[in-house]
Amino acid sequence: MLLKNVCVIPFLLALSLVKYGTSNDLLREFDSSPENVSAIAGKTAILTCTVDLTDADPKREITWMSPKKTLIAIGDRRIIDDPRMSIERPRIPDWNLHIRHLEFFDRGMYICSLNTKPMSIKNVYLEVYVNPYIHGKTLHTIQSLKEGATANLTCNATGYPEPTITWYRTSASKKEAISRQGSYLMIHNISRYCSGTYECEVFNGIGPAVSKSFSINVHFKPEVQVLNKKQKQDLGKDTILQCEISASPQAIVNWRKGHDVFTANNYHRITSEIYEKDIHTTVLHLRIQNLTWSDFGEYICEASNVLGKDLESMQLLPINGIPISSKSTSKKNDPKPIIFNFSSSSTGHQKLTLSPEKELVVKMANSKELGTIHDAAVGSSAVKYPFHKLQYTALFVTMLFKQMVMV
Repeated sequence: MLLKNVCVIPFLLALSLVKYGTSNDLLREFDSSPENVSAIAGKTAILTCTVDLTDADPKREITWMSPKKTLIAIGDRRIIDDPRMSIERPRIPDWNLHIRHLEFFDRGMYICSLNTKPMSIKNVYLEVYVNPYIHGKTLHTIQSLKEGATANLTCNATGYPEPTITWYRTSASKKEAISRQGSYLMIHNISRYCSGTYECEVFNGIGPAVSKSFSINVHFKPEVQVLNKKQKQDLGKDTILQCEISASPQAIVNWRKGHDVFTANNYHRITSEIYEKDIHTTVLHLRIQNLTWSDFGEYICEASNVLGKDLESMQLLPINGIPISSKSTSKKNDPKPIIFNFSSSSTGHQKLTLSPEKELVVKMANSKELGTIHDAAVGSSAVKYPFHKLQYTALFVTMLFKQMVMV
C-alpha cells in the first residue's frame, strides 16, 4: 500500500506540472507589457499585440477594445463600423491594430485581450498630437480704420498640446515681437504710426509654426506743410517750390496761383512733380523755369481726400525789384465819364462826385471841356491830357479856388 502511494504521487505531480507548464508557456507567448504610442493627427497609428495561436485551442481568440469600450475586432475580423481601422498581420504572431487618418478623439486606452482563464490583457495607450491650426477663411486680412479708433485682431488657433500665440509687427527689414500673447490683440486710440502689418504666430512643438497676417491702414485727413514761407530768386532764373502732404487715403494734391492750377506737365515752363516720401507722405514740387515778373506772388499748396482738405501758402519774391501786380496788365472796359460842373447852382452848393475807376471830365461855367483823366490804374496809355499832368493839376486847383471866391 505504501508502495502504491509512492508511485501514484509522483505521477499526479507530473501531470500537474505538465498542465500548468502548458498554460505558462501560452502566457509567455502573449506580450502583456503595456505600451504608449504617440502619433500625429492625420497620420497612421500602429498598436501592436503579439501571440502565437498556431497550436493553441481553436477557441482562443484575440480581441481589440476601443477607449469607449466598443468592440473593434475579433481575431482579424473588424467589427466596428469604421473603415479607418483594421487588423494587420505582417507575421503569424502579430495581431496589430492600424488606425489611419488619425483624429484627436481617437486618443485613449486600447485593450488587446486573449480569452484565457484568467484573461490575458495588454493595454496600449494612444496619444494623438495635433499640429497648430489657425481657423479662418484666409490667413491675411486688411482693416481700414480712422485715426483714434480701436483695432481688434483675432487669431483663433487650436492644436495639441495647446499652442502658444505670439504677436509680431513686421516690415520689409525686421520682425519685432510685441509683448503680448494670446488669441487677441487690441490697439486703442490708433494713430497713423500704427499702420502696417501685424502677425500672429502659433506654435506647439508639433510640426512647423503657422501664422496669420493683418494689414492695418489708418486713415486721416490731409495735412499740408510748406517748407519755406518765403522764397526768393532772381528774374530769369529757375526755382522749385516744395511742400509735403501727409494723408490717408492718398490725397489729390496741386499747386495753385490765383485761379491757375498747376498739374503735372500742365505748362511747358511750369511743371508739377510728385514724389513719394513714405507710406503716408507725398512731396509736391513746382518747377518754374526762366522766371518772369508775373511768376512772383503767392502760391498755395492744397490737398484733399474723402476725410477733408488742407492748404498752406507761400510767397515767391524777386531778389531785386518789386513785382508788378497782375491787375496792372488786365484789360478794362472804357470808363463812363463823370462830369464835374462848377457852375453856380441856385442853392450855392457845388456838385462834386468822383469814382476812382471812372473817366474825369472837367468843365467850367460857360467853358469847353478842358481835358479827361482816366483812372491811373488803367495805365498811362489810357490817359488823355491836353498838356502835362502837373500843369493840369495847377490849373484845376486855380479854377476851383476862383469858383469858391465867386460864391
